[in-house]
Amino acid sequence: MPSCCLPPCRPSSWALQRRTPRPAVPTTRSPLPSAPPMPSTSSATTCPTRPRSGPGSTPSFPADPLPVLARLSGLFALAVALSGCITTGPLVTDAPTGEAAGYPNHTVAQIVAAVDASVAPVLSVAADGDLRVEQNGSDQSASFSLRTRLEDSTTVVVRGPLGITVGRALVTRDSVLFANSLQDELVIGPLSAADRIVPGASADARVVRAALGLLVPEADVAWSLSAQDGLYQLTGRLPGGAGSRAYTIDPALWRVVRVLEFGADGRQAGLQEASAFDTVDGVVLPRQVRLEGAGTTVSLEHRRLEVNPADLRLRFVRPEGYDVIEIE
Repeated sequence: MPSCCLPPCRPSSWALQRRTPRPAVPTTRSPLPSAPPMPSTSSATTCPTRPRSGPGSTPSFPADPLPVLARLSGLFALAVALSGCITTGPLVTDAPTGEAAGYPNHTVAQIVAAVDASVAPVLSVAADGDLRVEQNGSDQSASFSLRTRLEDSTTVVVRGPLGITVGRALVTRDSVLFANSLQDELVIGPLSAADRIVPGASADARVVRAALGLLVPEADVAWSLSAQDGLYQLTGRLPGGAGSRAYTIDPALWRVVRVLEFGADGRQAGLQEASAFDTVDGVVLPRQVRLEGAGTTVSLEHRRLEVNPADLRLRFVRPEGYDVIEIE
């Protein structure tokens, strides 16, 4: 989650690597003058013998090494040229900047529809990066790998120092499982348990969408609209008296950049922020995300993102012999 917690460094894995073929070494050169013949050490006629290859022997080289070098340089140039044709990752460019066309005259319906249309192409995501968790005075950092099919399930692997796996999580449409490898514990609970970090997480995989900056304002809420500093803000009460929500939307990106959650008592219950946007294979995604709720702050920095990867695999094996802890 956002920029206030993590350095805004731009990792090299986000940039599409392009290599320019190196020119080949010229293959036509004048031959070197041949060395004079070695004087014979014996006057007797000698028969051809097999060259020695053991210790102390003198290796034999081609009389003219240049043709061999020319062939090697040609192969090297070909390898460099071919490597420039290999895609090392998704195409990443800077996200759009500046004021959006039509601002500030969009209606609520137009804003909601534009955000929804911009995230609709995203069906699955592979993300790798760093995370930081602040809770009850503790501050812990780790790396993570997230794989998700937004309409189905999500797996997360958390790694500590030296790349050691410390936990694995599975988030389905109705439940959460977390295997703590350090304490041999398996935590199982309903998806609503994630509401402690992201209010409303149990609705429409909201916790995963929040982590990827893919939130969309609800279409069935009577939003009030305001515009300021190139941004739109939609504020409204949620159905069922569950509280209220305020979305801040950047129309240049058509992305939600900030969400404030308020409980039924009017107190702030949560915060989600997304920043440092890039365009990944034509889809605008944030590099930094911050989630706050119930005394816990989770900050994510996505160092690598892939949209709709062809080889996406969701892997979670329920461990044997772990103590099972059920939460509600």
